[in-house]
Amino acid sequence: MPPVAGTPLTPAATSTGTPPSDAADAAKPRRARTSKPKVKTGCNNCKQRRIKCDEKRPSCANCVRSKKICSGYPPPPRSARPFEEIRIAPKPILVASAPPPGREAIQLPPRRVQKFQRRNLTPPQTPSPPRTVATLCKPIITLPFTLQEGLYFQLFQEQTANELSGFFDSGFWSRTVLQECHSEASIRHAVVALGALYKTLEKSTESPQGSPTGERDPTDTAWRHWEMAVKQYSNACQELMTAGSADTPHRTRLMASVLLACFDSFIGDHKQAIVQIQTGLGLLEQLRAERRRAFMPRPEEPVEAELIQMFTRLAIQAKSYDMAFHFPQPYVVRLTPSQPQDPSSPTESAGSPVSIYQDPIPDRFSSVLEARFKWDALAERTFRFTETMFNQTRSSVMGILPQHIGQYGARFKQEMEAWSDAFEHILASRTAPGVSSQEKACIAVLKMYQVMSYILLLMTFSKTEMGFDKYTSDFSMIVDLALEVVGDEERRAAQRRCPDPQFCRHRGRHEASFGGLSYAARHIKPSFSADLGIVPPLFVVATKCRDRALRWKAIQLLKSSPRREGMWDSELTARIAMWVADIEDTSDPAESAHSEPDIFHMVNASMMRTPPAAAGDSPRPSTSGSGGGGIRGSIDFGDISLGPGGNARYDPATRRQSNSNGSFAGRSPSALPPIPEDKRVMVRAVEFDLRERFAVVQLGSRELPTGSLDLKTRVTKITW
Repeated sequence: MPPVAGTPLTPAATSTGTPPSDAADAAKPRRARTSKPKVKTGCNNCKQRRIKCDEKRPSCANCVRSKKICSGYPPPPRSARPFEEIRIAPKPILVASAPPPGREAIQLPPRRVQKFQRRNLTPPQTPSPPRTVATLCKPIITLPFTLQEGLYFQLFQEQTANELSGFFDSGFWSRTVLQECHSEASIRHAVVALGALYKTLEKSTESPQGSPTGERDPTDTAWRHWEMAVKQYSNACQELMTAGSADTPHRTRLMASVLLACFDSFIGDHKQAIVQIQTGLGLLEQLRAERRRAFMPRPEEPVEAELIQMFTRLAIQAKSYDMAFHFPQPYVVRLTPSQPQDPSSPTESAGSPVSIYQDPIPDRFSSVLEARFKWDALAERTFRFTETMFNQTRSSVMGILPQHIGQYGARFKQEMEAWSDAFEHILASRTAPGVSSQEKACIAVLKMYQVMSYILLLMTFSKTEMGFDKYTSDFSMIVDLALEVVGDEERRAAQRRCPDPQFCRHRGRHEASFGGLSYAARHIKPSFSADLGIVPPLFVVATKCRDRALRWKAIQLLKSSPRREGMWDSELTARIAMWVADIEDTSDPAESAHSEPDIFHMVNASMMRTPPAAAGDSPRPSTSGSGGGGIRGSIDFGDISLGPGGNARYDPATRRQSNSNGSFAGRSPSALPPIPEDKRVMVRAVEFDLRERFAVVQLGSRELPTGSLDLKTRVTKITW
């Protein structure tokens, strides 16, 4: 009888004929397999060969020994990185094959990578960063940086400083801040933090994200750059606290407030950004008060004019944000003291970031830079005037002053008109040969702000939303100028990212179409700038213009390219404007009350309800290349035949003419039926979080005092 399987052989069994040597081997007990936890790390080559990887970087020892290219390490499991998603910018419209922003790309095994590359002939749009790191740090060897910090500083110097400036050149970012890094640790840390933040944005939105390459640096991920940005931000704050208020120079504290406010705006923390701005403005006023108490006939500014100019722009930005979204205390920047002032002297300097010694506006500006300085001063004094008047009159109606005091604002209206006249020759020259794309954008943005501010100033004394209908041609100019800016930006981005249109991967993706109209700005990446640009003027058009064609063009432009300009976010403003338009276009306003709208359905529905223009109406001239003022069709900025000035050509009909209401002549208004007064609403409050991407929006009547029963009240929560 044969032995039972699995039992050890006995000596008796060996006598049945089994060879002695084989019997001895069979008699040895089998070695049990050691139970160890399964290792899920290691490079992909070692995982495929099922051998232990020493996980050395950039190449493991097994790959070096076998002369293989180490294909890199897969990302850790999601359970090991619960806080992975980094929300520092508007959510971009992604290529269909790209993963969501802020997430690691999945590392494919080598055989699947080869299969993917054979199937996908398009080369990666984002090349691998150069490996020669020694030469990158050469210009900054005098600063106490680690190798990684030096790379972020180099990135700030070569790219971030220019992008923070927005459409306008700024020596503050490209020169003053970099010089201060040599003497102040807090400024150094803040600069490195902003450089790391820009690198985070770049990695989060690269196209195609995580493109398979032969070599991949495991430290070059969005999450690693984000960790460094937060760490350096914390170090900057710690340096300011450690040094103490008495030991830290005032200039350094003011500059740090600017840098930290930009960081907070970048990541979407607008409340902390406002706190930083308030801190800087308070310190600046304290320094000015000390100089005034010295009884100097004309005291000099406590810091250089460049830093004063930065706080002027931050103050304008914060006030415009408050006027649009109506923040509660303490997130309201005040430019005037709390005590009521004499409205006949609205240029009182207390609380102002701008010096009271202002030269008059010339008959003709000599440069765009001079026009910008004059406009910043005028805009700040206008905000300070309206703030003073609201304090003096104690107006109970949100954003509206009594008509009988409108005389006090007459001189600001005259100054805005004088500024427009002095700027006219610069506006007309923006499409001339030799004008750079950046200078053309500067000119367009400045004019957009002048038109927007002119409308809002005059409407401050109007109780009815119907008053905005007088400025339809002005709204049209804002949209046309924005089309120029976005169109030129898209054209340059397409040339840079897809020089060969045959291999462009950005044209085939799904485009959100509103009523058949699609602005195809496919190549513009999500961006952040510390200065204001096209978002605030387009938001005013989208919420205050009742010409449906212009309104939806403005909304499309806001959605065409994700951008954050200071605290102004294009996606947030577009979503709010879409809901306002839906409320005003809906036949029964109660249908949309207290409910979250279906964004894309409501846009298409409202556009379908828009009747065509009446026969015989002359079409509105368009600088967008769309062939008229219609709302149907598609505008692809990259395919338009370009002239000397870019995508759009100057239309003399848009030039400002002197008339009674201050609007732009030469444009025929839309023949669409106007929205009646009883259906028009205004934004009364917005509570939002850009990092979590939601907003609670409250709409209501314009003419009712705060706290009154308002039958137009609508509240909704918008997410994206």
